[in-house]
Amino acid sequence: MALHLIKLCVGAESIDDLREWVSRKAAVAVAAGLAPHSYHTTRMVPKRVEELLDGGSLYWVIKGQVQARQRLTGIETFTDGEGIGRCNLILGPDVVET
Repeated sequence: MALHLIKLCVGAESIDDLREWVSRKAAVAVAAGLAPHSYHTTRMVPKRVEELLDGGSLYWVIKGQVQARQRLTGIETFTDGEGIGRCNLILGPDVVET
């Protein structure tokens, strides 16, 4: 059963702002020889990864309302330069208006 996340889309004024950001990240991925995708870095590593990756999405809150979603395609954990555990939520290239 799919599980979803919800996050604030800080800095975006609209869905178009989010789509522009996603397009830039996807272009960087393609230039590196990867499939087009974007990612969101967070310090909280999800505990229920399998359920999130079983059809789950990241729902974006823009201007106080859930306005868009992106499919979750992967979760990569890492430790940053300060020794703090973080993760990248790997997202599909499509931003779907909700």
